[in-house]
Amino acid sequence: MLREVTSERLTDTATDGGSGQNLVVVDDPAGLVLAIDADCPACGGPERTFTAATGLYGCTRCTHVSPERDH
Repeated sequence: MLREVTSERLTDTATDGGSGQNLVVVDDPAGLVLAIDADCPACGGPERTFTAATGLYGCTRCTHVSPERDH
């Protein structure tokens, strides 16, 4: 099922690790940082990141940043 992504703020009814506080979910694509299962071309690290706001791929182990996933 597809859902339109908006900048509305949603509250999840699940609790936060037993603290009893509601989780707040911000449904805003500009704030998304995704984990990508791809090796970093600079250090060989097993995972990269993709930041939606900048359109850049990064590395979880080094400072390598690029506009393309495999470069």
